[in-house]
Amino acid sequence: MIDMENKETDIIDEKTDSVDSNIVEKESTEKGRKKGRKTSIVISCVLVMSIILCLWVISQVLSDGYMSIGGFSMFRVATGSMEPEMPVGTLLISQKTEISEIKVGDVVNFRSRDNGMLGMIITHRVVKMYEDADGKIFLETKGDANKYADAKLADEENLIGKVIYATGEGNFFANLVTFLTSKIGFWAFIVLPCIIMGVMIMRDTIDTLRDEMDAIHRELDEMSNKVEQKNKDKEIEEETYEEMYERLRRELLEELNQSAEQKESEEGSDN
Repeated sequence: MIDMENKETDIIDEKTDSVDSNIVEKESTEKGRKKGRKTSIVISCVLVMSIILCLWVISQVLSDGYMSIGGFSMFRVATGSMEPEMPVGTLLISQKTEISEIKVGDVVNFRSRDNGMLGMIITHRVVKMYEDADGKIFLETKGDANKYADAKLADEENLIGKVIYATGEGNFFANLVTFLTSKIGFWAFIVLPCIIMGVMIMRDTIDTLRDEMDAIHRELDEMSNKVEQKNKDKEIEEETYEEMYERLRRELLEELNQSAEQKESEEGSDN
């Protein structure tokens, strides 16, 4: 009986250790899975927001020729017509303004109507203002470095806004934008980072898929191990029952032999 109890205790301990190891492995797998899902969700959200922002900027630039956020737009001086106050490379912030609020001396952005520059965005100073019989306001504009005023007047239809801020000469941010808009800067700081980001996103996605596949393989292995363990337990139980049957049989035979010997001895003593 003592041997049988020890054997059954060993079997129970083995089962307990197996269950504990499976639970720990399952918990670690679940943590890894949750971490991978969170990373994938964050990356997906950033990617979707970036795509939406890019599409919005591209659509606005294609339709208007510039980007406007809340009525504010940024422009870069490309010619020397406003020197020395606004040299080439100066960054401007323009605010959408009603033409009735414009005054002489203000620097404005508007779409040119001059031949050869039709549709181009111009940044010039208002030198005169006119109003026709219907109350419509017209602006006469001129570059500070130009000898003559612009041939065509600006009105509310082609007016973009009034310049409210301009970077000074040698401004770091203006120089940075100038460099980024060059071919080297564009490839080095825009195209290359986008490629790196795409590679990182693909790597994280592949790692997440790999982790999920590993988790599936581990679950399949656990199921296989459970089936094997169940078969082993069944074999052990069957072996235990056979041993118990054999032990009881031996004990019964011994008792029968002892009874027979005792009976024979009693009969011999009587004779």
